[in-house]
Amino acid sequence: MKCRATHKALTKMGVPVTSPQIDEHPDKVELMRSEGWLELPLVEVSTPDGVVRWAGMSAENLNALKYLVSERA
Repeated sequence: MKCRATHKALTKMGVPVTSPQIDEHPDKVELMRSEGWLELPLVEVSTPDGVVRWAGMSAENLNALKYLVSERA
């Protein structure tokens, strides 16, 4: 449910979305482990300033990203 809601929010912002299976990407699993992140989705968005990452359904991060996207438009 959180993955679908995050996907929908990102799509609504015009952010391109891919949905690979996390278990097919051991490097992403290790990244989550090293950051102490325990829930999906893992969100990675490329911006002109670098990659923004977080895990889980985060209204705070989605709102910040929405602001960033609107400022760049």
